[in-house]
Amino acid sequence: MSMSSSDRVSEDMIEDMLHAQERSEEEAPRVPFKPYDIVVLLVFIALFGVVFLQFFTRYALNDSISWTEEAARYLLICLAFIGCVKCQILDSHIRLEVIDQVLGDKIKYLKVFSLALILGFSIFCTWSTWELIQRTSFQSMISLPFPKYYLYAVIIVALIAMSLVCALQLYVAVRRAFK
Repeated sequence: MSMSSSDRVSEDMIEDMLHAQERSEEEAPRVPFKPYDIVVLLVFIALFGVVFLQFFTRYALNDSISWTEEAARYLLICLAFIGCVKCQILDSHIRLEVIDQVLGDKIKYLKVFSLALILGFSIFCTWSTWELIQRTSFQSMISLPFPKYYLYAVIIVALIAMSLVCALQLYVAVRRAFK
């Protein structure tokens, strides 16, 4: 079976993109450790400790501690939202990098659009979390002696930080795109 010239061109283009991506990944500098990374690291260490405690007590002692599962769940939620801010700062959220390479110079308009969507979504989530805090402020966690709004407070702080980072990135992207 023979390939048409358009199939060959697109296959060559894909191969070139893959090689370019591999080269950029090899040349990519290590991400430096910043002071705000300490929060992410502490939440991760706490999550690791709770999960290890849950595993050890369940399988080694055959008597699991009841609060570890709920604590692990809440720590994972906190880690996801705090880590989301870090990913936004580094611009390392999941995306189709092929679109970046195909669009070329027009990518700056797509970047402005995507940042505007992210900002709108994070503001909406912040407002929704605030509403949730107000409606559930009297509820406690099931097996932990804390009110649920402690978890929601961590989430809302992360969402506000995400909104601020995104607003700053949007400002910079608009200035670059419409220069």
